[in-house]
Amino acid sequence: MIERRGIGIFPGVVIGHAAVFRHTILDNVEHALTDDPEAELAVFENAVESVMQEIRAIKPRSKEEKDILGVYESMLSDPDYLALIKENIGARRYTASWAVEAATEKYSSALAALGDAYFKERIADIKDAESRLLGAIAGISSEIIVDKPSIIVADYLTPSELIQMNRANILALLLDTGGPTSHVAILSHSEEIPAILGLGDFSRNTEDDSIVAMDAREGVAVICPDEKVLRSFRAKKGIALRNEKELRENAVLPAETLDGHRIHLMCNIEGLEGIDGAISAGAEGIGLFRTEFLALQDFGGDEEKKAGIYEEAARKMSPFGPVTFRTYDLGGDKAADGMAAEENPILGWRAVRFCMERKDIFRKQLISILRASALSPSVRIMFPMISGSEELKDVLSFLEEVKDECRKKGIAFDENMKIGTMIETPSAAITADVLADYVDFMSIGTNDLIQYTIAVDRGNERIAYLYRPLHPAVIRLLKYVADSAKKKGVTVSICGEMAGQAEYAPLLVGLGFDELSMTAHSILEVRKRIRTLDWESCVDFADNVLSLRDASSIEHALKEYNGKT
Repeated sequence: MIERRGIGIFPGVVIGHAAVFRHTILDNVEHALTDDPEAELAVFENAVESVMQEIRAIKPRSKEEKDILGVYESMLSDPDYLALIKENIGARRYTASWAVEAATEKYSSALAALGDAYFKERIADIKDAESRLLGAIAGISSEIIVDKPSIIVADYLTPSELIQMNRANILALLLDTGGPTSHVAILSHSEEIPAILGLGDFSRNTEDDSIVAMDAREGVAVICPDEKVLRSFRAKKGIALRNEKELRENAVLPAETLDGHRIHLMCNIEGLEGIDGAISAGAEGIGLFRTEFLALQDFGGDEEKKAGIYEEAARKMSPFGPVTFRTYDLGGDKAADGMAAEENPILGWRAVRFCMERKDIFRKQLISILRASALSPSVRIMFPMISGSEELKDVLSFLEEVKDECRKKGIAFDENMKIGTMIETPSAAITADVLADYVDFMSIGTNDLIQYTIAVDRGNERIAYLYRPLHPAVIRLLKYVADSAKKKGVTVSICGEMAGQAEYAPLLVGLGFDELSMTAHSILEVRKRIRTLDWESCVDFADNVLSLRDASSIEHALKEYNGKT
C-alpha cells in the first residue's frame, strides 16, 4: 500500500481500477546524428503537418477546449520554435526526434528559469506539442484508448490527450505532475472529473488494473489500499454520495430564504447537451445560452442547422422557464477562424462590435433566434458587450430591420419576445439606469465586469492576485445596477462566476439580485445555501459591506457571515 498527496482539482471520492499511461517511449529519445539531414527535415515537416491535421480534426466541446487547442496550433506554427528545430537538423545534423527534443528543452528551460508559476505551467503546453511531434515521427498514435471505466493514472496528460479520450470511461485523474492553473486542471474542473495533480512518483508505483482509492477534496490517493483504508474511503464515498443525493433531491424545492424571499436559479449552457443537466438540477430556465460555441465549431457553416438547435432548445426548456440566447460573443478570447489577430483583443473587435460590422453573419443568427421564438414565448435574446445607449440603440435598430424582413418573408416569430443586454463594462454599469429604458432585462457578466473595472486581465496568472471579485468598486457597481433596474421595473440577474459560488449568495441576495444563472451543479449548491439564509439579514449585511473600504475587509466580513449562518 502506497499513499501520496497532491493538489485536488475537482472534488470527489473514487475507488476503482487504474488505467496507467506513461510517456517513457517518447521521453527517451536517442541522441543520434544523421547522414541525411534533408531526409530528417522531410520527416519533421511531415510530422508537423500530420499533427496539425490531428488537432484541427478535434471538435472542441467548450470554450476551454477551443482555447487549449488554439495554443497547440500556435506552438506548432511558431516560427522561432520551428526554425530552431530545423537548425538542429540542418546545421547540427540531429535526427528529427532529437532536434525536436533539444528545441523543446531549450524553450522549457527558459520558462522554468523565470521562476514564475504561470510560465512553469505553460511548459505543459510545449510538452504537448513535443509529445505529439515525437509520436508522429515515431509512428505512434497520440490517442489514449480507455475502453472501460477507469481511474486514469499517468506521469502527465496533455490536454489534447484528455480531450480525445472517451470521457464516459474516466472515473478520475491521478497525475504525477501539474498544478491548479494547468490546462488539464481547467478541463477536469469544467468536465467535473475528480482529479489530483502533482502526486510525484504515483504512476511509477501503480500497475494496470490495480485498485486505487482517492479523495480529491483532501488531495490524497492510495495504491492497493488495505481493507481498513478501503473501509475509510468507502465511508467517505458514502458521505459524498449522500450529500450529492440530498442536493439532487432538493432540486425540486424552490430557492427560497427562511423568511420567504424567492430567488430564481437559472443555468448557463453552451449547447443542447447542457439542457438535460439544467433540468435535472431544477433550473428555472436558461439564463445564458452561449451561442458562440456553436459558431466556433462550425464558423460560417449551416445556419439552418443552428436554427434547428435554437428551436430544439426552446422546445425542451419551454415547460421549465425561459431560454436566453446571447448573440455571438466572438472575438477576444473566442476568435473564430478568419478573424484577424489583434494586439489587445479583450478590448477589441468583439461581440456586438464584430456582429454590427459583419451584419451578414449577425442577420442570419437573429433570424434563427426569431424563428425559435415562434415555438415558445419563453425565448429571450440578449446582446453582449454593450458599452452604452448609442451602441444598444444601433443594435436594437438592426434587430427591428431584421424583424421587418421576417414579416415580409412570412417568417413567424414572437412579436413580444423579451430583449436584454449584458452589463459587462463599467460604462454599461454606470449608465444602467439609461440602458434600462430600452430593454426588458439586464444580466451582469461579472467575469468581464471585474476585469474591466479593476483593469486586470483575468487570464493573466501573473497578476491573478489583483483579480478580486469583492473589490469595493465591483460591489458598488453591482448595487447600482440592481437598484437602477428595480427603479425602472426591469429584471436583473448575474450570470458570471460569482453567481455560481455558494459563499457569495448572502451578499448577492442582499444586494438585491433575485435571479442568478450558473452551471447545473452550482445550482444545487447555491440552492442549498439560499435555503439557509434570512433575506432581511442578508440586506443588512450587504448594506454593511458597502461601507467597507477594501477587498480584504469585505472578504473577511463575508467569511465571518458564512461561518455564523
